[in-house]
Amino acid sequence: MLGNEYAQARKQYVEEVRRSFNHAQPDEYEAEPQAGATSFFKVRLLIAVCIFAAFVLCDRTGSRFYNYTTKEVVSMLKQERFQSHLDAIREAWNSLSE
Repeated sequence: MLGNEYAQARKQYVEEVRRSFNHAQPDEYEAEPQAGATSFFKVRLLIAVCIFAAFVLCDRTGSRFYNYTTKEVVSMLKQERFQSHLDAIREAWNSLSE
């Protein structure tokens, strides 16, 4: 019986010490990083690097991609043909993020 009383007293002492530090139990999911956002960013970055590498490769070798040369691609980007589409995407993104 003495062992049981000692165990109870020890348990009570430990609980009192914990309360004196005002230490709350950490939430298991609180410190977990948002893996979805970072992994999505990594995938987008990898795709962008691959597209850029393909563009540089086509430029260096003089090859065509879908019957477009790199000079034609650059001229299409400079024409701002896709500006209205980009503006619509920006507006949709802003409305989703708010």
